[in-house]
Amino acid sequence: MLGIHKALFALHRRAVTLPRARRITDALAELAGPAASLLDVGAGDGAIAAAVAERIGARRVAGVDVLVRPRVVIEVVPYDGQRLPFPDGAFEIVTISDVLHHCEAPGEVLAECLRVASRAVLVKDHFRFGSISRALLLAMDVVGNAEAGVLVRGTYFSPAEWIELVRAAGGRITALRWPMQIHDAPMRFVTRDELQFVARIEPAQEKP
Repeated sequence: MLGIHKALFALHRRAVTLPRARRITDALAELAGPAASLLDVGAGDGAIAAAVAERIGARRVAGVDVLVRPRVVIEVVPYDGQRLPFPDGAFEIVTISDVLHHCEAPGEVLAECLRVASRAVLVKDHFRFGSISRALLLAMDVVGNAEAGVLVRGTYFSPAEWIELVRAAGGRITALRWPMQIHDAPMRFVTRDELQFVARIEPAQEKP
């Protein structure tokens, strides 16, 4: 049974994880533009953050996570899932990829990202369009996070709810990549491009 589980996880990595990471890296780097520093919230192993940092020329790159993995490719520091351990404007770019829908208070987490970002926050997440899409997103989350043991809350927002979430956090959406291809066929027909997006969010008011 253990061998079957390992084989399934290996298949998931080849068919889902690696293509996803490559396309998310491309989208985040495109919306970020050149930057000297980058913070990734919910960094995991740091692979996506490292790839984005290389693409945008960020020499200073760090990550935070509620559970720091034993093997990481960037510096990842633990945090409580609420308050980021950095001063205002500490990083030019903050990225948060498929994390907000796992958060107990996503609006507060987004507000913290905006506080720490001197230029912009880049969010990769999902749109929910009803009960069927929510069930599909939940199933994908359960499978995709099983190996890492990530808590799946199933908190997905409609486009209108996302706009309000950003507004309440003190931000404004200045660029949106949607729909967005994340996976190759046949997985693409399951994960659905219209459920995926990357947004560039800037403070609603310019920082002094």
